[in-house]
Amino acid sequence: MSEHPSLDITASYGSSLAGRTVALCITGSVAAVRAVELARLLMRHGAVVRSVMSGAACRIIHPELMHWATGNPVVCGLTGEVEHIQLAGNVAGKADVVLVAPATANTVGKIAHGIDDTPVTTVVTTAIGERIPIVVVPAMHEPMYRHPIVLANLEKLAQAGVTVLDPRVEEGKAKIAENELILATLRRIVNASALRGRRVLLTAGRTVEYVDPIRVITNNSSGKMGCALAAEAYAAGAEVTLIYGKGTVDPPAGVRVRRVETAEQMYTAVLAELADAGPYDAMIAAAAVSDWKTAEAAQKKITTHGAESLSLELVPTPKIIDTAKRRHPGVFLVAFRAQHDISPEAARADARDRMRKASADMIAVNDVARPGAGFESDTNELLLLYPDHSEERIALTTKTLAAQRIIEAMAQRLGDCGHHGRRKAAD
Repeated sequence: MSEHPSLDITASYGSSLAGRTVALCITGSVAAVRAVELARLLMRHGAVVRSVMSGAACRIIHPELMHWATGNPVVCGLTGEVEHIQLAGNVAGKADVVLVAPATANTVGKIAHGIDDTPVTTVVTTAIGERIPIVVVPAMHEPMYRHPIVLANLEKLAQAGVTVLDPRVEEGKAKIAENELILATLRRIVNASALRGRRVLLTAGRTVEYVDPIRVITNNSSGKMGCALAAEAYAAGAEVTLIYGKGTVDPPAGVRVRRVETAEQMYTAVLAELADAGPYDAMIAAAAVSDWKTAEAAQKKITTHGAESLSLELVPTPKIIDTAKRRHPGVFLVAFRAQHDISPEAARADARDRMRKASADMIAVNDVARPGAGFESDTNELLLLYPDHSEERIALTTKTLAAQRIIEAMAQRLGDCGHHGRRKAAD
């Protein structure tokens, strides 16, 4: 028999879950209607999704819908095939992670007390015994979620090593977490090794420098590259703080975000994080920070009526990475350098000079004049340079895949560092 037609979307967004099997356990919350969308998002990142449904869930969405969505038969009851063991037992081919989404108050209580009377609860109990990672995503009305025993049950699951994703409390309901957060959590669980236990500070987006209260000097950076790097660092296990200027994309799920506007604000935020919220193991400076600002911004809108020209005095903005590395030399620094219509030789020489001046541990340089490598695009091509004069070229690819490679390279070099980014002494 040929491959199920629904599998044609597998890995269409990326391969971060490739080779991983997710047991998607669906219970009788109305949020079960989100299961198709969630399953297919996981598939688009490479996962094999096997669905398990409680009887209550089957009354909300039909099992055939999940069969269509995932390309795999759905477990709606336990038979002589011992489906719970196939999915979560001590056998080959078991699931890499069990995801209960949505999880009702009823199911949460049963799991917390080891009660197995549905396919979902039996699979979860088996997975707990086999020490398979479990993610529980509650969804219910707010009064049910606020019940002290329900909250105690969720805490009991967390103490047992289950990952619980807090619901979004809106409109009197404890709504299921967003799919992107569920995806980020699963990626972090199955891939978190390279940066596990590390703390990473990132800058992303563009800064703006005010000419008057309305007009600004800025650039066309979208923040896509920096946000992709933040997402990949989180997926690799890091605790991530993102200092985000202006951008056209939302910051990734799972990361802590500080919003800024100007270069001065970003400078202050970076140094405050490194000094007060540290220690950080690494800093990735992907933001497109304005190099110039007005010497003195006008306090009111500058009128154009009756004016034939306008002269502005510009002064340099503070160099964030130079100060950051000077004050915190133990932080592994990844710098970025954008150029425009420059020869590869000139770009390489310029980047090495900038890396030396900033004492950076690696630098990524790109020519935004090249097709597909400019601001606002979904793709990029970069040259990675290191202080030992080695280098690596990342050919034109998606910013997500480029970010994966940069994080891999950073993690590899951090492997030779101490806990806070300081080089280990040679044996």
